Amino acid sequence: MIEGIAVITGILCVWFNVRQNILTWPTAIVSSAIFAVVFFDARLYTTMLLQGLFIVISIYGWRAWLTGGPEGGTLLVTRIKLKTSLLLSALLVLGTIGFIYILTSFAESNHPILESMTTSLSVIASWMAARKLLESWLVWITTDLIYLGLYFVTELYLTLLLYALYLGLATSGYLQWRKSYLQSLSERNELSVL
Repeated sequence: MIEGIAVITGILCVWFNVRQNILTWPTAIVSSAIFAVVFFDARLYTTMLLQGLFIVISIYGWRAWLTGGPEGGTLLVTRIKLKTSLLLSALLVLGTIGFIYILTSFAESNHPILESMTTSLSVIASWMAARKLLESWLVWITTDLIYLGLYFVTELYLTLLLYALYLGLATSGYLQWRKSYLQSLSERNELSVL
C-alpha cells in the first residue's frame, strides 16, 4: 500500500517536472518522504538516505525555479557548461566510490555498487533539474535504466513499473525541455537583434 502511494506521488512529481510546473517540488518532498520508508524496508540504505537529499534539493529547486532566473525572475532551461560537466563527472566517481565504501563497511546492502552509482547519479540529476539544465534528463534516463535492473533483482515490482514510466517521462521531459530551450534561445537572439 505505501509503495503504491509512493509510486503515485512519484509519477505526479515527474509529470509536473516535465511540464516545468512548480508543483513538482512540493510533490517531490512528499514522494521522497514516503519512498524513504519503502527503501528502508527493502534494505536499500543509500537509496533511502537519498530521499533526504531529494527533500533538500526539492526545497532548493522550488526556490531556484521561482527566483533563479535573469534578474531574479523565472529560471529558464539552459545547457550545461563544460566546466560544470567535468566537475559533476568527478563528483559522480567520488560519490560512487564513497558510497561503495560506506555500504560495504558499515551497512548490509545487497547491491552496493548499483546502489552507490544510482545514488550518486540521482543527486547529480536532481541538482541539474533544480538548475533547469537540459542534460538533467539524459542523466535521469541513464539512472532510470540502472534502477530498472536494481528493482527487478530486489523484487520491488511496483517501483520497477514506476521507473519504467519514469524512463518514458524522462525521454518526454528531454524533448519538451529541449523545445523550451530552443524557443527561449530564439527569443533571446531576436531581442539581441533589436
